[in-house]
Amino acid sequence: MPPSEALGSNLPLFGVKVLDATSNIAGPFSGAVLADLGAEVIKIETPSGDPARAMSPIDGDRSAYFHVVNRNKSAMSIDLKSKEGRAKLDGMLDECDVFLTNFLPERLQALELTSLELRAKRPRLICGNLSSYGVEGPDAAAPGYDATVQARTGIMHVTGEPDGNPVRAGVSVLDIGGGMWLAIGVLAALVKRDRTGEGGVVETSLFETGALWVSYHLSANQLTGKASVRSGAGHPAFSPYGLFTTSSGTLCIGVGNDNIFSKLCTLINRSDLLSDVRFRTNSDRVTHAATLKVEIENALASNDAVHWARILGGGGVPADRVSLPEDLRDDYQAQAMTILLNYPDPTTQLEQIPGLPLRFDGKRPPIRFPAPHLEH
Repeated sequence: MPPSEALGSNLPLFGVKVLDATSNIAGPFSGAVLADLGAEVIKIETPSGDPARAMSPIDGDRSAYFHVVNRNKSAMSIDLKSKEGRAKLDGMLDECDVFLTNFLPERLQALELTSLELRAKRPRLICGNLSSYGVEGPDAAAPGYDATVQARTGIMHVTGEPDGNPVRAGVSVLDIGGGMWLAIGVLAALVKRDRTGEGGVVETSLFETGALWVSYHLSANQLTGKASVRSGAGHPAFSPYGLFTTSSGTLCIGVGNDNIFSKLCTLINRSDLLSDVRFRTNSDRVTHAATLKVEIENALASNDAVHWARILGGGGVPADRVSLPEDLRDDYQAQAMTILLNYPDPTTQLEQIPGLPLRFDGKRPPIRFPAPHLEH
């Protein structure tokens, strides 16, 4: 790989310098987004290392999570409580554009790293902070993880089967989502700084992210007065929508309007359903969703999920088979879009990870170098 490409000189954020003092998942993912986009990101760790290094499964002094959220970064171990460590950080802050943290308010104050203190000497600096519950209010100092904030914001309540218990979403939607919001905010602050010469403060939290993710449920409750419910893989606003069994494998179908429902009925050779008064409108279909599901599954029983995904998708009906995450490695669409990027580290069994879901002029930002080892 040419040196210029390895440095990311052809990427949008080349020349931007970021100090990433975050830990765990959400904050580091924000730094990874900026690094993928070409920024020089230096990860600042305590001497004992980021706790994410020990998240299972472990790969030496790194982990599966650590690889994902710290790719394209370098690392430096600094004891921020020591005089020498703080002096070293101050020197680095004088030369950087963005400083990312996910410290609780009292720790920022104890370390004299509040945005007011930092920007008093460095007006062009952009300070980004990602917290659990936000920087104001009675819970500002409360700790929180992805699952606990999913519980608080209602995501957990609306996830799972109708007759089952609330469950955590299977992926860390708040960690990854919160990291994305922080990165988006930093990008906006960089644009503003280019225009005004002034840096700024970007703040987000897992709590705010979760509140946004349940926007539909909040709105529906206000319109209907009904409490939010779990819908499994289905959706309370549409029918048919969700999982359907076939002769082999499970199919997910999404019907969002009458036109798509008409296409579905034609493709599964059940045009008779179109004249059934129980299924004429979406509201009718939502009311009789259980009955409609049985009728559709009777038709789908004639073939497997792969067949129906091809027939329905090709006919204009959103539908696809239920797969494992690891199936993406052999997925022809993932290969065509080059979604999985080679991981440039021969010392690990990790071969590929997804790149950013962004392309610039037809090219996805590469994984230029792997997550760093712990510096001693």
